[in-house]
Amino acid sequence: MSHSKKIIIALAFLLSLVFLSARQSQAQVLIAYTTATTADAFVITTVGAASTTGFTAAPAKRNSKKEKSTFIIYTGANFSTLSAESDQLEHQTEAGFHLGVSWRSKGFFYGQTGIRYNNPVYSIFPAGGIDTGDHKFSVSDIDIPITGGINILSATDRVLGLRVFLSAVPAFNIGVGDNDEGFAIDSVNTFIFYGQGGIGVDVLFLVIEAGYNYGFTDLLKNFDSKPGQIFVNLGFRF
Repeated sequence: MSHSKKIIIALAFLLSLVFLSARQSQAQVLIAYTTATTADAFVITTVGAASTTGFTAAPAKRNSKKEKSTFIIYTGANFSTLSAESDQLEHQTEAGFHLGVSWRSKGFFYGQTGIRYNNPVYSIFPAGGIDTGDHKFSVSDIDIPITGGINILSATDRVLGLRVFLSAVPAFNIGVGDNDEGFAIDSVNTFIFYGQGGIGVDVLFLVIEAGYNYGFTDLLKNFDSKPGQIFVNLGFRF
C-alpha cells in the first residue's frame, strides 16, 4: 500500500473517532439537560451541525389531595321551648339531647342529608299558677334533615372548614316521656315540619355546629304551641 493511501486511511480513521466522540458527547449533554425534575426540564434541539439549547417549564404537580364526600356521626344538646301563645299556659326553656348520622357532598355549594333521633324537653304549666310540680315533658322524634349549604372556607386539605347552612326538617313524633301534666302521644301532633339554620366548623376530623330549629307546626294539638330549639352539635367525620 502506498504511503499516500496509508495517510488517507489514517485521516479517515481519525475523523471517524472524532465524529463518534462528538456524537457521544452530544448524547451525554442531551441526557444531562433533559433529565426531568419536579420544577423544570431542558430541551436540546439540533439543526444540522448547529445546536441550540432551550428551557421549558414543566407543569407543576397538582395537589393530590382532593375534596371528598363526608360521612358524619354526631351528638349534641338542644335547648327547647314552646311558643304556647295562650292565656292559660306559660313556658320556659329546658335542655334535651339528640344524635344522628349524615352524609355531606363535596363542593362550594354542598348538600347534606341524614337521620337524627331528637329528644327535646319542654316545660309548660298553667298561667298564674303556683309552680309546685315538675312540668317538664320530653318528646321523642325522628328527624330527616335535608340541608343545603355554602363552604365559606373549603376544607380540601381536611384541616379547617367554615360553612353556613339551611335545612328543611320533616320530623315524626314517636313518643312522649312520663310527665305530671298528663301529656301523652295522643296529645301531640305526629308530624311537625321544621326549618333549620346554622353555622358549622370542621377542624381535622371534628365537626362543630350551632344553630336554631323552628317548628312551623304546633306540637300540642289543642294549643298554639310551635316548638323552637337552639342546638349545638359535636361530631366526627370520615
